Amino acid sequence: MILSPEEKRIMNTLYFANKALTTKEISERSEMAWQTAKNHLEQMYERGLLNRGKKSGAVYWWIKNVF
Repeated sequence: MILSPEEKRIMNTLYFANKALTTKEISERSEMAWQTAKNHLEQMYERGLLNRGKKSGAVYWWIKNVF
């Protein structure tokens, strides 16, 4: 699967965090606008690359285990 440069930044951010992160945390750590990060996260979720969950109103994202 081919990832865009932004998607690679998001995957690296989540991989090195080694935990679920909020959309805001991902946008800050990957140095992209919140809306840009959110759009890419949604697309990556739809393609089955990420999982997501909600806690206290925040959306958390983590890399999907594909084994």
